[in-house]
Amino acid sequence: MPGLEKKAAPSLLHGSIWGTIAGFTSFGIHAGGPPMSIYLLPQQMEKRLLMGTFAVFFAIVNLVKLIPYAWLGQFDSTNLFTAAVLVPLAPVGVRLGYFFLHRISEQLVYRLCYFFLFVVGGKLLYDGFMGALA
Repeated sequence: MPGLEKKAAPSLLHGSIWGTIAGFTSFGIHAGGPPMSIYLLPQQMEKRLLMGTFAVFFAIVNLVKLIPYAWLGQFDSTNLFTAAVLVPLAPVGVRLGYFFLHRISEQLVYRLCYFFLFVVGGKLLYDGFMGALA
């Protein structure tokens, strides 16, 4: 969180490692957010730059994922219909994100990011342990 730790400098090596992990986990289990958060949050970017970086990164990752998903035959009438039904909600999500981002403090943005990183990490660990025990 800004002010609580030393600000990390961007690193091509660390960005490449965490970006690769985020791309891989995004493809396999749609969980690319935690690796990117681990890399980006310590840099303490301004909140609009942070959210914009997440948005651009995952827009590119999701476009790239279309190729292997198509190759693996993941596009069928059921999930294409679901996607078509949900498309009208995308602008609503964008508007809500814009609304909240411009109305909450940078400190709260970082607190929420770290909180949800903790929650998602706990859920992924739980799922991994339960899957291993099954």
